[in-house]
Amino acid sequence: MSDQRSGTAWDAVRAAIDAEDAAAVAALVAGFGDSERREVARELPGHIAEVRRTGEARDVERREAMQRAWDARVAEYRRRTGDGHSPTDYYWDLWVHHETYVGSRWIEPMRVAGAGTLGGAAAVVSWLHRRDFQRWTEPADLDDVPLILQVIAARPAAWQADLAVRLALRLRAPRRGAGRADRSLRLALEALRRTGTEPPPHDPLTVAWVTSWDAPPPADPAMDQPPGQSEDQPADQSASRTASPIAGQSPPPADPAADPLFEAMLPRLFDAEGVGRLLRDDRSRPAWLARLTRDGQVSRRSLLDGCVSRFLRGGTAADLRFFVRLHDELDPAPEEVALRRRDYLRLLPAAPPNVAELALKRLRGLGPLDPDEAAEAVEGLVFRAEGKLARAGLIWLDRLARDHRGDLDGYAGAMGAALVSESAEVRARAARLAVKHAARFTPVGAEQIRDALPLMPPGEGVALAEVFGGEAAPAEPEPEGPSWTPVPLPSAPEPARVTPPVLGPAGLPTHRLSEHRWLVAERWLDVFVRLAATDRAALTEALAPVAAVFPEERYLWSPWWHQKEWAAAMAKELAEPGAEAKAVAGHPEIPPTAQERVPDSAAPGRLVPLRRFAEVYQALVDGTLPPYLLATPTHANGRLDAAELVDRLEGYERAGVEALPVDLEQALLRLPRAVPPAVAERAAALTGTAGRAVARWMTDPPAEPRVTLRLEERGSDVFVVPEIVAGPIRSAVLDEAFAHRRGDDGADALKALLSIVPGHRELVAAHAVHQVLAGHGYGKPTAALLADLAAAEGPGGPGTALLAAHCLCVEPEETLRPLLWLAASGGLPGAEVGAQLALLFRHDEARNSREYRTYSVAEVLAVLEQAAWCGAHREVWQIMSGLLAGYLPGPGEKATVLHTRMTTFAVQVAAWADARGELPLIAELAARRRESGLVRQARRLHARLTG
Repeated sequence: MSDQRSGTAWDAVRAAIDAEDAAAVAALVAGFGDSERREVARELPGHIAEVRRTGEARDVERREAMQRAWDARVAEYRRRTGDGHSPTDYYWDLWVHHETYVGSRWIEPMRVAGAGTLGGAAAVVSWLHRRDFQRWTEPADLDDVPLILQVIAARPAAWQADLAVRLALRLRAPRRGAGRADRSLRLALEALRRTGTEPPPHDPLTVAWVTSWDAPPPADPAMDQPPGQSEDQPADQSASRTASPIAGQSPPPADPAADPLFEAMLPRLFDAEGVGRLLRDDRSRPAWLARLTRDGQVSRRSLLDGCVSRFLRGGTAADLRFFVRLHDELDPAPEEVALRRRDYLRLLPAAPPNVAELALKRLRGLGPLDPDEAAEAVEGLVFRAEGKLARAGLIWLDRLARDHRGDLDGYAGAMGAALVSESAEVRARAARLAVKHAARFTPVGAEQIRDALPLMPPGEGVALAEVFGGEAAPAEPEPEGPSWTPVPLPSAPEPARVTPPVLGPAGLPTHRLSEHRWLVAERWLDVFVRLAATDRAALTEALAPVAAVFPEERYLWSPWWHQKEWAAAMAKELAEPGAEAKAVAGHPEIPPTAQERVPDSAAPGRLVPLRRFAEVYQALVDGTLPPYLLATPTHANGRLDAAELVDRLEGYERAGVEALPVDLEQALLRLPRAVPPAVAERAAALTGTAGRAVARWMTDPPAEPRVTLRLEERGSDVFVVPEIVAGPIRSAVLDEAFAHRRGDDGADALKALLSIVPGHRELVAAHAVHQVLAGHGYGKPTAALLADLAAAEGPGGPGTALLAAHCLCVEPEETLRPLLWLAASGGLPGAEVGAQLALLFRHDEARNSREYRTYSVAEVLAVLEQAAWCGAHREVWQIMSGLLAGYLPGPGEKATVLHTRMTTFAVQVAAWADARGELPLIAELAARRRESGLVRQARRLHARLTG
């Protein structure tokens, strides 16, 4: 309960707490005597619920005030800019000034009051760490650490020392990436510094102390200088510092070596768990510590001993990376290494690779070792699983054998360990080395070699057994692939036929017109043109509501981007013939023809439909509308049946109607590639201009467009830009549409584009892959589009290949069926798909570390294997040939298990496809002397292809 008497110490403290004034609380408490502290301490716990309620009410009022100020700012912005509809997320200049509200400002006064009045150090520590007082974030303006230090400074020295130790022991390891602002951490460290108390042995304290370091200053002012910073720029403006001083209190020294805790805490770096994990990416501290040893501020021996002892304790390569860097910076002299050579030898067999490489380098720098120690070192290396270290051990062993006089029995143990290594390459090199020096082993040494032969894989010890005797497992015959029977490829589903339109107002759903529904637009145009010829009065009446809302000033705007605008203009022309001519009179700047109102920067999937709307509108204005359109598709993918087009043209010729140019071009592009001879004969009998063009197209189709892809870097992203080398001839509108890539081709726009050129799947694929190499995840094609392309026609090229490779990587299971359909249609460029897969894999590896890879090579191989089993074995072999050529490691690149698995699968599918013909990279791998799983599989594949 709160004390109700006036003028008491508690009254003053409570008033300061209720005012949320932590500084006032600190000033009061620091001057209290023991009785006044006890009085406040007695009342504090019971005041928590009351001050929380008051604080929450204030928070509500403050947030409402902030919201009112924000709303007023938004209203003023909208008034000034005239933008009254955009969500505030788009008002970036407003958000720059947006303030994040921080509530519960009663917490810090309560913490300061408890720290200055509670009697025991343990009680103060518990008070400061109460759950009621925890914050998710700790804003600088609410930092109470200086105030707590102020109030505890009035306590006895022994009490302060006890508090410092207890605060330190209460620390927990900071989260990686959590920063250095934790107030419990800063309070504990500063309390230890001010009291001069010996820090308690506590690993989280050591880690916390490390996080409090400022960045060590460079030895040379010109070193580690941020780009653009002059040499005379003040140090406190440099961006190279990794931590800011603690706000509002005496910061730790800029030079950590001047820290009172430095001498006690530095040796603990090598013992505390978590330090290596925290500092594994740090590059400045190792160089700085090494510089301190040169300046005589730190014992060089203590740092070297600390590094070596930390190596011997073990750990992961990442957690020891900091200590490896520190050891390299210290660069121990040979005499220093000699004093610790037994420790370095102990590191060779089992330490992480980066530590073992360090130990090997230092031991080699010593010169000749004692034969027993040299044998121990070599045996430790060849025993390892890492090929690089094991090979280094064999090279060293070969050198020792050449230089050693006398028998080599002392190295027989190392030779036997190498013969049973996990690495096939190490085993093969060890076998050659043993045969090379066989004469220098006595019967005792030869016995150790023979003991290893039964443990070697079948066939690998046969040559050794011929030299040393003993029994070795004979080579096993090459395993036969799984039993396989070819099956026919499944064909893509035939596109459904489009149902006839409803010839009436119900067939004109203007509200459904959208660039995202290409078939709705086609049916609307079809119904409009037919009704305009057969029942114009009913058409005019049905569209009267649309015409009524079309503003006349719209005629003065250009371009018209949306199909609904064109439909409304048509409705207006029906209701008020000559409406446009009246509206634009006196405005010579207005485009004279409808085609000039079409935007020239639209994507092809949007541009061509707008051209068709514009053409129909212009024909309506000019009075030249045909009774129906030629290009209305008969199938759901945009295809137009050849016999249906001939029927329509025969009707045109009977009626003496001329075809609309864009409509005719669209109709030609929708024709199937294979036209029945009887239909072609009917077309040849046509006499009109349009009929002759159709007949020529059927018997002498235009040249196939040639597509190339170009990579274009924009900032940190890479985009794929298609270039149409030779577009579809005899179609000026489409040549223009494909001349340059414009706009953003989303899924719906690509479907619309496919409906325009259903016989040219490569054109659509080339536009679909624009963003497949971009870092973001939106706007990328899916396997559904690949399925649509499989139902289309035309040969595949680089666009189809990259699209198929992308889908295999991001949706492997969903891509299987479309891949089979493409293979059945003859539109799958297999070798190019493999090359694009290699491009995607390498691009992924260049952008992402191993644990964050976007694509799974193993999953892609699994789907390709399924495809081969389903009848696409020849196409899968073509894919693998392109993939192997582009992805297998070249000179200087490291082979992985995936490379071996990939080549093993290629052997299998090459047998299924009865493939022949040498692959240069496989031939080069097969010719290598170094043994490895990849080399062995390359030899098998080379034998299959050339045998």
